Amino acid sequence: MKGLNLSTMIRVSQAISSEIDFDRLLSMLVTIMIENAGAQNAYLMLETNDKLLVEARGTAEQGSSVLRPPIPFEKEALSDAIIKYVAETHEVIVLDEACKDSRFSNDDHIQSQSSKSVLCVPILHKARMIGISYLENPQVVGAFTPLKLEMLKIISAQVAISIENARLFDRVRKAENKYRNIFENAVEGIFQVSNEGKIVSVNPSFARTLGYESREDMTKSIGSVQRDLYVEPTQRQEFSRLLKENNAVNGFEVEFYRKDRSRIWVSMHARPIYDTSGKLKYVEGIITDITEQRRAREALQKSEKLLRHENILLRSNLQDRYKFSNIIGKSPAMQGVYELIINASTTDANVVVYGESGTGKELAARAIHDNSRRNNHNFIPVNCGAIPQNLFESEFFGYKKGAFTGAVRDKSGFLSQADGGTLFLDEIGELDLNNQVKLLRALEGGGYMPVGGSEIEQHDVRIIAATNRNLHELVSKGIMREDFFYRIHIIPISLPPLRKRKEDIPLLIEHFMKEYGNNGKHAPLPLSLKAHKAMYNHHWPGNIRELQNTIHRYITLHKFDFMETHKQIETQADELLETAADNEGMGYKDLLKNFEKRVFLKALERHQWHREKAASSLGLSRRTFFRKLAKIGLNKSA
Repeated sequence: MKGLNLSTMIRVSQAISSEIDFDRLLSMLVTIMIENAGAQNAYLMLETNDKLLVEARGTAEQGSSVLRPPIPFEKEALSDAIIKYVAETHEVIVLDEACKDSRFSNDDHIQSQSSKSVLCVPILHKARMIGISYLENPQVVGAFTPLKLEMLKIISAQVAISIENARLFDRVRKAENKYRNIFENAVEGIFQVSNEGKIVSVNPSFARTLGYESREDMTKSIGSVQRDLYVEPTQRQEFSRLLKENNAVNGFEVEFYRKDRSRIWVSMHARPIYDTSGKLKYVEGIITDITEQRRAREALQKSEKLLRHENILLRSNLQDRYKFSNIIGKSPAMQGVYELIINASTTDANVVVYGESGTGKELAARAIHDNSRRNNHNFIPVNCGAIPQNLFESEFFGYKKGAFTGAVRDKSGFLSQADGGTLFLDEIGELDLNNQVKLLRALEGGGYMPVGGSEIEQHDVRIIAATNRNLHELVSKGIMREDFFYRIHIIPISLPPLRKRKEDIPLLIEHFMKEYGNNGKHAPLPLSLKAHKAMYNHHWPGNIRELQNTIHRYITLHKFDFMETHKQIETQADELLETAADNEGMGYKDLLKNFEKRVFLKALERHQWHREKAASSLGLSRRTFFRKLAKIGLNKSA
């Protein structure tokens, strides 16, 4: 230490140890190296992910600067050979005239710059290298004297500790900023409450939800959450019991007082936070406003009582009905569905229709709309899974002329088209989180702005959604927002798959046979008993849509099979005989005539109605075949 300026060392050490901001510390270190070590150029490199990156640099003329982002040292005008040597050996390199040192004289930088004095010192922390300081003086030989080298070694030991502390502080600060931003800007209300019922902290959304101007206003106004917040104090006791038993509470519905003493229903999710000794510090959690959903449920319960007398007759009639709107079925499962549709039709509450593909979710939605007060307005079906994310706003909110290339005129969105009516959102589970937020704002009364527009628009729209997914599960996985779920999921209706209502299969067969048979020139061929049995025993993975397609294919192609197996049920002549024999009262001549007609028809179908080939396949002359065709009614017009 002899010869070192002690006051300078103390001042430098205090300055380094007192600075905790990472970037300011780096800039200060470069300045200290230039001012106290006699360097013209100084570089500070730190190791990040096994790479040495230049974090700060400076010159005697221009001062120091921090590089953001940092850059690999290879891209700077430095001696790669010297830096790599120090990184590998952790030795200090001091060169009085670098271009004459045989170890590094071939280095590109040393040769091109005719470097003179170079000093390269490793920065070690707990025997691990965390960085390197690199100093040059291209003008003076022997610029870095033993005294300056000793000073830089001492500074480097202090630098290592300060850098690690500043790095830790920087990580903590960034994490705090990240979570502070989440806390401050979250849509949900976030809270921390002590075990004694005192508010520790709330975010702005929590205060706004409960009608307070600010969180400071709320904290000042509420002395005890049980006394001042809970409408029913026993609900907090129940909440505390559940929290203690389960170590977390999810979806706890509770009624709170707002600042003006009006009431609000919220869904609460919370968990306990303990200190190191295991003592409860506070409870933290989030709330979501579900007042409208609760009121809608309560209104529905009241309306059920009022409608009970009016619906007695209707429900009794439904027991014997096989059709409601365009829905076919008289099974007990479908009678329950009809009753839910009637109840949903009497309110404006949003509905979610659950069911597998092909069960008739859109038919159920249309039945609700057609039997509601909105039936004089539009029913707008939308497949959420078919709308690209970048087109969501223009499709749902519409756009103005000139909003983008190709927008040659104003276009109304789905919400505008469904004004006063019903918006049917099929595959609602495919809607991503960002678009859920946009749609939620519009549905909650915040309105929306068409793309390219400047004015907020609001419309009266009822939502009926449909899905074959479990929305509760999507919420728990974070795929669907809880507030969006509660907005749409007020009245759930589940449609049974066809395999669980097989007693409806004969009615469905009859319905589709009539529907598609009336479109042809001839009545469709009746189904055999074997075909009916096959249809009844089939699993119907595609539900009603699969059955509908099967009947349509039979009437169009005169062939009966299931698409999943391509197994043809009836093709042979003995099946035709069985069908005819099933018809009691048919005389012998009529039976033969019916069989003959079927044989001729099959022959024609096999040969694409090429009559000469069909005649040849039956061993008949062309003349005889034509005469038979005319006799049994299979002439040219057929």
